[in-house]
Amino acid sequence: MKNIILDVGMVLVDFCWEDLLKQLGITGEAFEAVADATVRTQDWNEYDRSTKQDEEILRGFIENAPDYRQQIQLFWDHMSGMIQQYPYAKSWMKSLKESGYDVYILSNYARRTYELTKEEGLSFLPLADGAVFSFETGHIKPEKEIYHVIMDKYGLLPKECVFIDDNAANLVYPKELGWSTIQFHNFVQVKEELHVLGVQ
Repeated sequence: MKNIILDVGMVLVDFCWEDLLKQLGITGEAFEAVADATVRTQDWNEYDRSTKQDEEILRGFIENAPDYRQQIQLFWDHMSGMIQQYPYAKSWMKSLKESGYDVYILSNYARRTYELTKEEGLSFLPLADGAVFSFETGHIKPEKEIYHVIMDKYGLLPKECVFIDDNAANLVYPKELGWSTIQFHNFVQVKEELHVLGVQ
């Protein structure tokens, strides 16, 4: 095993959109409406894909719940607050690299969110040996193409890869390719499963 490939959301960072909405005073019925108009929609996948202009994505969110235009706009304006890096992220990546592994990032991540959060939420990126984000490819996990992008870009051999993602659906095709896979539930569990694979 040579390459550790990490998802970002719920693995290295907390995707805490619920907390952000509450911090913005969007609660109760408004909370559900905004969530159902944004993060809980197929439109959110298109946001991660980033093949549409931001203005078009925002317009689509608002059209999903026009009575909550103000709250959706407020959420949009403060989206940087929905990404909070986990305390272990940098030290974990450093320890993997010090143990001789190459560490890569493979994540569904919108271009706009990347620009808003790269300095703080994604400050671990300089530690990575490479990264592929959905906004760069026009493909999102679990679409097959994005897994081939990272293999082709960095010359990765499936048998040398371990992929860690919180979403079970995102692990199906990589496993078919011959990658080892671990579904992330918590940091301790993942470290134990890596140890079983021989990763220290």
